[in-house]
Amino acid sequence: AELDGEVCLFHPDNAEYLNLNATGSAIWNLLETPLNADDLIERLLERYAVDEQACRQDTDQFLSQALERGMLLGVGESV
Repeated sequence: AELDGEVCLFHPDNAEYLNLNATGSAIWNLLETPLNADDLIERLLERYAVDEQACRQDTDQFLSQALERGMLLGVGESV
């Protein structure tokens, strides 16, 4: 669900809520369309005035945590 411009996720397997900040919400919304990491970063750089290295580092961290928490499927995983 989206609340005040930020995404709130619910993970039913462990009954965990996760509130994403504005940047996390932007990444989450961009992932509605399958993108590789480079395309995702390119789109974020178009939206935000941020250094590419910082964007890549923060995006990689977000994706790693999302995979770890089961919010995203890894390569080769299916529903």
